[in-house]
Amino acid sequence: MTEPVRVTAAEGSAPTAIEAWALPELFRQVFVGSTAGIAIFDARGALVGANPALEAMLPPEDLATLFVDTPPTADETRVQRQFTDAAGEPMWTEVALSVVRDDDGRPRWHVAVVEDTTEQRVLRDYLRHQALHDVLTGLPNRQSFLPGLERALSRPGSITLCYLDVDSVAIVNDGLGYEAGDELLKVVAQRLTAVFADENATVARIGGDEFVVLIEDSPTTPGISALAEAIETALVEPVRLAGHGVGVSAGMGFVRTSARGSDAMALLRQAHSTLRRAESGGKGQWGIYDAGQDARDRARSSLIATMPGALQNGEIALDYLPVDRDGERVAVAARLRWHEAEYGPVSHDECLRFADELGLSGQLAEWVLDEACAFAAAERLPVLVRLSPDQSRDPDLTAPVVEALRAAELPPELLWLSLSARCLSAPGQAEDLDVVEDNLIALGDMGVRLLLHDVTFGLPELSAVERHGLHGVQPAVPTGEALAHQALCAVLPLVRAAGALIVSDGALPGADLVVRS
Repeated sequence: MTEPVRVTAAEGSAPTAIEAWALPELFRQVFVGSTAGIAIFDARGALVGANPALEAMLPPEDLATLFVDTPPTADETRVQRQFTDAAGEPMWTEVALSVVRDDDGRPRWHVAVVEDTTEQRVLRDYLRHQALHDVLTGLPNRQSFLPGLERALSRPGSITLCYLDVDSVAIVNDGLGYEAGDELLKVVAQRLTAVFADENATVARIGGDEFVVLIEDSPTTPGISALAEAIETALVEPVRLAGHGVGVSAGMGFVRTSARGSDAMALLRQAHSTLRRAESGGKGQWGIYDAGQDARDRARSSLIATMPGALQNGEIALDYLPVDRDGERVAVAARLRWHEAEYGPVSHDECLRFADELGLSGQLAEWVLDEACAFAAAERLPVLVRLSPDQSRDPDLTAPVVEALRAAELPPELLWLSLSARCLSAPGQAEDLDVVEDNLIALGDMGVRLLLHDVTFGLPELSAVERHGLHGVQPAVPTGEALAHQALCAVLPLVRAAGALIVSDGALPGADLVVRS
């Protein structure tokens, strides 16, 4: 402990500095035993004493600087100070310098309390890094990336934003395990970082298998097609995972803009919507932002988002169109009708597509079946209900059908249920084929009349016509090609010979059942 030799003042005189230092025994015990560093300075700033904790914390040459480099601006001053410990490592401290005044209010002592905050600072920096970086790849995360994008948009010059979705991560997770999937994402992060090493670029991971790249363009920055090719080239080399070579591809959406002050979230959304539009053409595709197409997509997405409320509020209704055979009405066809205030009329098929995209197809099917069966029971006429692809391959389709028939007390043969033929011809969807097959069997056993629509007369569809004794089929009428029309005319007699009726909305001459609009 730094402590000068004790002296005794003459009788009647004021206590010396050392006597004042030594008088309060309680303070002396605190001073010596404290784990915080404490230093005492006189009124002029000369060091009077330092406790053992401070001597162990700081070398002698740093003790005097506690006062010199921390000039008091009030009765208590707090500052952050960096020193170097005995091992040469940086040490962060918090110094609280207090003024002790005499009875006349003049400074008599200065007390510096020093706390080693290195561990807290390291922990804080670690937590801050964790909050702003992806734990798996070490790349910046969404919270870190967006402020950087905003800063880039505030500077002059153009930027390029690329939104990537890595294909097959879910397949790797399921097939080789999550450790392999994590390793794949780390490799992708490393390769993307390497691709843009020569650019003023930021690579970030902002979702499970989604990455973004921000490039602040320079005169040597390649065009978008060259950037896409560079990414594809970097990712195409197989990654060794669990002893297997796994191929990697990614869908990409690009936006290039020089608009200063643009909204960062809006730009990110534009890149993401461009990615989704590119992915609609298959895996590994890329696209460039198109403002006109984006506006149309946004209007459509806005409409889709309002559909649940419209259904709940009764804005979506059913019309019943006559189904004629040889000029006589033999049934009615239930058709959805929705007139949205801004978008305008929405057709039955659009309603079905929107419901499938939104995940609303099950709820919509229950409502349509309930309403249609009730109408058919009241009119004592068969009702034709056309389902969407998702509704057709719903494993629980029979449940709402049974409930609707029961509630309306409708004989099952008065329900004509048309399933989407797209479920029978979609490539790579074997499980969907099994579900549709099960639905056809179960509904047929119930006595429901079964039909297919959007039929292109592929082998699976023709097989279903014969196997399940379908009541009818509605062909997808070709637009005008002579060969397609000839093929259609040739196959229709075969379908009729199998016992199925040909259904049309009026576009196919000679149909057996015609839905009149």
